[in-house]
Amino acid sequence: MMVPSARCECYGSGSYQVCTDSYTDAAGNVHISSHDSEGHTYSVDSGSSTGPGGEHVIESHDSEGNSYSVKSWSDAAGIHSTDSEGNTCTITPTGQTIGCGE
Repeated sequence: MMVPSARCECYGSGSYQVCTDSYTDAAGNVHISSHDSEGHTYSVDSGSSTGPGGEHVIESHDSEGNSYSVKSWSDAAGIHSTDSEGNTCTITPTGQTIGCGE
């Protein structure tokens, strides 16, 4: 079990400053939010889970409606991953790569 942790950092000088707060909750999900001295805000949340087939799934989404996910698993044919943008990658037991940004 992960222990929750938090961090706050601010950058800038003079009248403009950006502050970012981040923490990892007890389940291991990461939460990041930022705001600046002009009132702009932005946040992103990321978490992981196990899918119905035993695959590892990492998902993130932000306050602007963007999202991204990656699913990975292994079997006799190798180690595989696929993401929400249609990218795929397989590394075979012999070390051959298939997909993987080629």
